[in-house]
Amino acid sequence: MPEIDEAILKNQIKEHKFANSYLIYGNEPYLKQHYANLIAKKCVTEGMEGFNLRKFDAENGNDIQELIDSTDTLPAFSEYTCTLMKDFPVDSFYSSDKKRFEAWIKEMPETTVAVFWQDTGEINPKKNSKWKSVISVFAKYGCVVCFDKMDRSSLAKTVTGGLKKRGKDIDRDTAFYLIDTVGNDLNILLNEVEKLANYQKGSIITKADINAVCIKSLESNIYDLSKSLFSNNIERCFKILNKLFEDKEKPEIILGVLAGNFIDIYRAKASVSAGKNADYLKDFYNYKNTEFRLRNAARDASRLDLASVRKCIGLLGEADRQIKLRTVDEKTVLERLLIELYRTIN
Repeated sequence: MPEIDEAILKNQIKEHKFANSYLIYGNEPYLKQHYANLIAKKCVTEGMEGFNLRKFDAENGNDIQELIDSTDTLPAFSEYTCTLMKDFPVDSFYSSDKKRFEAWIKEMPETTVAVFWQDTGEINPKKNSKWKSVISVFAKYGCVVCFDKMDRSSLAKTVTGGLKKRGKDIDRDTAFYLIDTVGNDLNILLNEVEKLANYQKGSIITKADINAVCIKSLESNIYDLSKSLFSNNIERCFKILNKLFEDKEKPEIILGVLAGNFIDIYRAKASVSAGKNADYLKDFYNYKNTEFRLRNAARDASRLDLASVRKCIGLLGEADRQIKLRTVDEKTVLERLLIELYRTIN
């Protein structure tokens, strides 16, 4: 079977018609974990997990033979046995013994469901020929499911649906505001949905509710910092910076995200200077699901000339150099940077 999507996987689980092997990968950790555990839960008879469910984690140092042996046992009082394997480098096994690996996946017993859950390892079959070959083996003899980050519209639907189940309503713009505030990590987003539902005693979720109880992502805080710079509010800039340090955010990460904002501004300004609008940039840079960054950048770029934007980026580069050299207190470096950016912008 070729690669399948979430809808097909849901249907397999609902109808209790499992493939003998699944390779689950992608950059959305919540969905990967959710479905790996759901397959394991649903394919093994409740109460018989001690006989029929085996879990392995690469961190525990199990060798490949243990995994192969675990998938070659008959179920006890259950239709299936399940072996759940987290983060094992099956690409290395494939490259060292292709025939043995392919035979393992091809000849998996009909009563076995083997779930290869790649939780932390990054897999890009377009750039890694070994993983491309591994995926082709699973696609031929089992199932491959790639869970990548949802786009903003899909996340908004998830937020809306999650709140609706809890008796709350949220309009589309407010759902987007929630995503922009807390980030696009689905696990964090669902936690904030639960928090909002418990906080709001009425039926409508508002932006004020989000501001009151939701934890802002680093990106959202840095956006507020940039906005304060362009709003001539240096006092608020320092309040945000102090809060970031209280939250133990790493200075180099703070600087990196702030630099990213100014790079967006530079791109938007250069695009407008060339007679194009900010949307023109989407054809050249990866702004998928983050088009709002271009809108914000275009707004801020309208206040500066190109030379001022270049000066700001130079200031950011110098701050980066100082932080890496560790010769000046990191917070002092960032405080000086904010003052210099403020003077350049205003």
